[in-house]
Amino acid sequence: MPSIKDESTVEAIARAFTAGKRVKGEALRKVGYSRHYSEHAGLKLFGNVRVKAAIARIDGKAVAKMDHDRDIAVTLLNENLIALTERVGNGDVGAISARTAVIRELNAISNLHSSTVHTSPDKPADLSPADAQQYRDQAAAANRARISVKTA
Repeated sequence: MPSIKDESTVEAIARAFTAGKRVKGEALRKVGYSRHYSEHAGLKLFGNVRVKAAIARIDGKAVAKMDHDRDIAVTLLNENLIALTERVGNGDVGAISARTAVIRELNAISNLHSSTVHTSPDKPADLSPADAQQYRDQAAAANRARISVKTA
């Protein structure tokens, strides 16, 4: 059975955990722990400070790489957007749909896609009872005027 005192075991646990579905027992089995130990007593290994640090270090590298890849993608999409905008200006009809697709992709990468933008609903204004009555009276007068026009 691998020893948690060995730094290579700590790194192997962190790599197995971050490379997979982030299932603790599965990661421990990949490193060489028994099935029983992986599902019960071994789960406490993830509370070890060195294991936590190794996982955080690997996750940090992944986030940095993802940000770098995102920056490259945004740069390339912006270059395509400029080229397509020029083609649209020159009357290229096919460039219109391509330009729209590039804009949608940029919005999705930037979390501005319609499915990711979260806005809170507007809260109605608090009205005093006198103001509320005034608006009800105005609405009633408008309804009466509308009804009288239809019957005339």
